[in-house]
Amino acid sequence: MVYLIFGGNSYVALNKISELKQAFFKKAGSAAISDFSEEELAKRPREVFSQLFQDSLFFAKKLVILRNASSAPDFFKLAEENTESLKASRNIFVFLESATAKAKENKALETLKKISEKTQEAKILSGGELDKWLQKKAGELGLKLSKEEREVMISEAGDGAEWALEGMLEKIVLGGELNAKKTTAVSTPFAFVEKIFSAPFGRALLALKEAEAAGQDLQRIIYPLLWKAKQKKMPDAYWQGILAESAMRRNPKNAYEILEKFILGIK
Repeated sequence: MVYLIFGGNSYVALNKISELKQAFFKKAGSAAISDFSEEELAKRPREVFSQLFQDSLFFAKKLVILRNASSAPDFFKLAEENTESLKASRNIFVFLESATAKAKENKALETLKKISEKTQEAKILSGGELDKWLQKKAGELGLKLSKEEREVMISEAGDGAEWALEGMLEKIVLGGELNAKKTTAVSTPFAFVEKIFSAPFGRALLALKEAEAAGQDLQRIIYPLLWKAKQKKMPDAYWQGILAESAMRRNPKNAYEILEKFILGIK
């Protein structure tokens, strides 16, 4: 099965990828999930392609994430030449295309749309759509925001609006403005992210431990960490985060140790 997720909204795309990964993880563990970066597809096209169809005795099918395959021409050519094999496989191949969102006319994206059995566009939300999203997200945290408050928050969010708005909601939550019925409703990772960046090394490690104990997805928490590094204009920390994200995709079982090294690197 071939599944295409494309568009410039990283929040929507990465949340969908996270949902798929969690579903497979519950059934067969991390061994059933392969996640290949654009760099891996470009450097090892034939090796990666040969791995796509390897069967296992331990699980019925695999989830394979292929990030920006259209930007790895040798790999993409192999995929294009073997579309029937991809469709016939019992594995699920997810093409995640963020790079193609920049081009209005992109032959590679059109090709992927034709061969994909399911497609989802991770589009940038309009002002009205973002307002509805913010109302829903605030409601999940027990918050009721006025129209004026939402307009101010959206105007300040800028690029990557959903990530930024989650951070703003988290600050409201930490300020004790929750509905009494929702005092334990904190479900976003931003409380831990702020501690990891602001606290001394020992307390930052403690925040990581608290995040794990609270049930946070350690692989997913790297994305708000990257957002925070960008917000704080810390290019070295942002680069360390990129390396950590890549390392966790290759070795998800060691996510905690990889994040420990990331924290050490930014202190």
